[in-house]
Amino acid sequence: MSFLKDFFDDPYSYVDRLTLKFKGNNLNLFQKYKRIQKTAIYGALVCLAAWIIFGFDSTPLQFIHVIYEGVPAWISGSASLQDLGGIYSLYYGKEMHYSAFVIYFGLFYALSRSWEKAGVTESKNLAFSFAGIFLSIAVFEWFWIISFSYFQNQPWISTWSFPQMRILLQNLVFALVGAVAVLYMLTERWYWKGKEQLGRAYFFRMKDWKPWVLIGLSVAAALFWVYYPWHVQQISVPLETGEIWVSSRLFPQTLYTVDLNPGDGVNAGVWFWIENDVIHAVNTGVKALWALTTFYILRVNKNIDRKEVPINGLG
Repeated sequence: MSFLKDFFDDPYSYVDRLTLKFKGNNLNLFQKYKRIQKTAIYGALVCLAAWIIFGFDSTPLQFIHVIYEGVPAWISGSASLQDLGGIYSLYYGKEMHYSAFVIYFGLFYALSRSWEKAGVTESKNLAFSFAGIFLSIAVFEWFWIISFSYFQNQPWISTWSFPQMRILLQNLVFALVGAVAVLYMLTERWYWKGKEQLGRAYFFRMKDWKPWVLIGLSVAAALFWVYYPWHVQQISVPLETGEIWVSSRLFPQTLYTVDLNPGDGVNAGVWFWIENDVIHAVNTGVKALWALTTFYILRVNKNIDRKEVPINGLG
């Protein structure tokens, strides 16, 4: 079948050419990649505003919990508006923060624009840009999972059993997608100006000092978080086994997830939140640094010497 041959010859071009119309509207979002760019930057700005308005440790899922848990009870008359406010406050500092949306929306926009300047558009632009986000998330999450598991004595976090296994599988997929995309970029990194192919556009050059500095700063920030030098409020949590779990000063958190029954074979924890804007700032700073490092490694380097790399070849 010819369409299969066309797809396997160049899947990106095949997908870009697809015409998907419904009531006169083009549903092929790959052809509207610039609109997705704008959505990402607008989303980052909206989340930044929400982050400022609703609090440094706030999360968008607070509203979702209010809608799904509080509003039905309020409509039925079994809950007051004050109760809705209590649900909102209960989830403050828990789950994914506005800061994460700001960081990763911003990373997507920066990567997508960088690829666009190199002549990479539509589906390939989106695929590479999303892969960069996945890679950045995976690196941060694996660092957090391993560190929290070891330093806070919660080994279930890194154990391949349900339900935690779903999180580990998600991060593994993100890491693999990011790694495969990086390998693919090695063969797909060309810079264009109009119809003229200028040469190889590197996404990582040994002599480019900025990525090395950012890698060093990211590692240093991660170590600073692990060996946080200032006061840490430690908490004690009674376990169902009769033991007392005490949080460690190493790798401190504002949100601790503790398995209350380590012997029940269920890998799940209960949240214990502590307000500490400095520790949360360190958490956010590490995430932002690693996202910035991802961008500088994967971005297009436009300062290309035409003589440095042959046009037809990997160089």
